[in-house]
Amino acid sequence: MDNNLVCLGIITSPHGIKGAVKIKTFTEKPENISLYGELISGGENYKVDLVSIIGDNLVIATIGGVNSRNQAELLRNKKLYIERNKLPELNDEDEFYQSDLVGMEVRLEDNKLYGYIKSIYNFGSGDILEISVISTKKNIMLSFSKEIFPHINMKEGYIILNMPEFID
Repeated sequence: MDNNLVCLGIITSPHGIKGAVKIKTFTEKPENISLYGELISGGENYKVDLVSIIGDNLVIATIGGVNSRNQAELLRNKKLYIERNKLPELNDEDEFYQSDLVGMEVRLEDNKLYGYIKSIYNFGSGDILEISVISTKKNIMLSFSKEIFPHINMKEGYIILNMPEFID
């Protein structure tokens, strides 16, 4: 995936018969999905207009040129991206875009390399980091919380893991 693109959402399904779609958003506020102009997917540009917010990260929207349920169905599972330079600058050292975490080193509190962040998921109850563990060559998933990951160093590209007791 192009490092210049940041995923803002994914079209999950059509909504109704006039071409509206449901979008799972990855923005801080779900209404921001339509804030940055046209979104990109597979080389195509999509103008997204918000219709309503139906959950913490779920919206109903219309897409320019999509006027029927059949057209909307063809967009199912399309990820919607924005060029990184169109996103606001981050001012606080505790702020970051989730896409910046993927590939980052995971270190234990003694600074020993433990693994790398493979992916980030959200199944509805909060963000989960999938970590590729170096020693076992297996992946584990941990809740992305301040207790488990107390420090993120964006400049040097690592995150500190406070290993939970339930993990061997």
